[in-house]
Amino acid sequence: MSLRDLLRPPPHRGPLIAAGGVALAIGVSLTVLRLQATLPIGVDAALLLAPGALLFWLGAQAPNEQGEPPAYQSVLLATGLPLVYGGLLVALGGELDAIPPNWVLITASLAVAALAIWPALERNSAISLLLSALLVGFTLAVLAPDAARRPLLLAYAIALTLASLALREPARRHAEVLIDAAGLATAALAIQEYSSGVPTPDLSAFWELVLLAAGLGLVAFGALDRSPGPAYVGVLNLLLFIASASHGTALYVWPLFLLTGGVIMLAAGLRPRRPLPPEPDPYRAGEAPLAARAERSAEARPKPR
Repeated sequence: MSLRDLLRPPPHRGPLIAAGGVALAIGVSLTVLRLQATLPIGVDAALLLAPGALLFWLGAQAPNEQGEPPAYQSVLLATGLPLVYGGLLVALGGELDAIPPNWVLITASLAVAALAIWPALERNSAISLLLSALLVGFTLAVLAPDAARRPLLLAYAIALTLASLALREPARRHAEVLIDAAGLATAALAIQEYSSGVPTPDLSAFWELVLLAAGLGLVAFGALDRSPGPAYVGVLNLLLFIASASHGTALYVWPLFLLTGGVIMLAAGLRPRRPLPPEPDPYRAGEAPLAARAERSAEARPKPR
């Protein structure tokens, strides 16, 4: 038996392997955090990279079931990729208890994003596509100057939404996770410059409008598609909008606008209904229109063999 065959999880043991992978990842993370003062930085990086690479390979090699990734495959990929990312940050940054330099964040993010694309395409893994999209968005946020960060994130969210519309028919799950990533990109608009990383309490009216529109759109998408992910992200956007728009003592503009819009929509939905007209009486024998009689006679004819 080759090493590749050995590292390909048999489907009936997949859940057991995934559970072991999660326990291993948690144990490795605790080991690195507790022994960071005594272990060399290279050992810390290896302790993260080696299990992460193993779990990622097991997940990437797992066969699909009727064209869909089984649950244990998603668990393995979602466990292995963060370990690889953390190992790269430690290996390139040389520290475990400090935020790495920007070039380290960019390099590690792009490397893991490119790595996640493989199972996203070859194994139809939506969780891998989500991780890749989030890492690309994080890279854009780190690269962009403070003045251009929000416009760039907004453009990225729009691009993800358009890509989601293109994938809606051929890959519905992939389209959904791209909507999730777009919603998280808009939620990041409420974050101040990367150096502080503190939610900003007061956005301009334009960015508040973006948060409100994104939140309402995501909640509507989740309700119509019965998809909880976009709905949760939409609620996050709406909470950030409330946190930003709650400053002030007057009802102008947002409270008045939302109160008026809400009352109008409720009144339109609850307005008295007009009674439907009564159904027409059925045709009597011989009174059916000529077209209806011709259609029935055509259906009654025997079909040629």
